Amino acid sequence: MFILQNQNGYFLAKSGEWIDGRQPQLLFRTLHKDEALNQLFEANSRDHALRINLMQCEISSKKLPIIPEALLPLPLIKENAEQTEEVSA
Repeated sequence: MFILQNQNGYFLAKSGEWIDGRQPQLLFRTLHKDEALNQLFEANSRDHALRINLMQCEISSKKLPIIPEALLPLPLIKENAEQTEEVSA
C-alpha cells in the first residue's frame, strides 16, 4: 500500500490535510503506485514548498496501512482545543 508523507513527517489524509497518521483509516492510501504519484503531484501543485515522499507500507488485516511507530511525528494539537483554553483563561 502507498501513502504520502511530507518533510515534517505528517501524512496526507483523504481530505487533503496533513495529519499525524495515528488514525490510519483517515489517510489517503492506494494499492496503485500511479494513483499515489498523481496525488503527490496534485498536493505539490497546491503547495510547491512541500517535499513529499511516496511511502510503501504493510497492510493490516483491516486493509489499513501499518506505519512503524518510529515514523510517526508528534501528535497534532487540535486548534479548537487551543482556542477553548485561551477563552477559559
